[in-house]
Amino acid sequence: MEMWESVVRMVSALGIVLALILGLLAVARSAVGRRLLPVGGAPVVQVLGSGPLGSRKHVAVVAVAGEVFILGTTPTDLVPLGKVTDPEQVKRLMANAAPLFTPAASCDSRASGQEASRAQ
Repeated sequence: MEMWESVVRMVSALGIVLALILGLLAVARSAVGRRLLPVGGAPVVQVLGSGPLGSRKHVAVVAVAGEVFILGTTPTDLVPLGKVTDPEQVKRLMANAAPLFTPAASCDSRASGQEASRAQ
């Protein structure tokens, strides 16, 4: 009888410890998520456009917290090339930025592409 009591105590203690660990993990995940994501869920960094310059070299126009930067990228480096300071140019770039990827938008574009190919 004593052996079963000790087994029950051990299993219940293990259950309590595991519940505490899972609870702390859930709290930590929610705290980290709130810290890394802005309140509206909008991204802090947005790629407004990019283009290839050569083999594995690109130039990108990136908006970070309302400022627009021009960056050169290679597989190993990220080089700041400049900053767009003209407010009207910044507004135009932000307005012409490609919308963020959404699964619904990609499904719609595939469907419209299939319809277009059928029409031809």
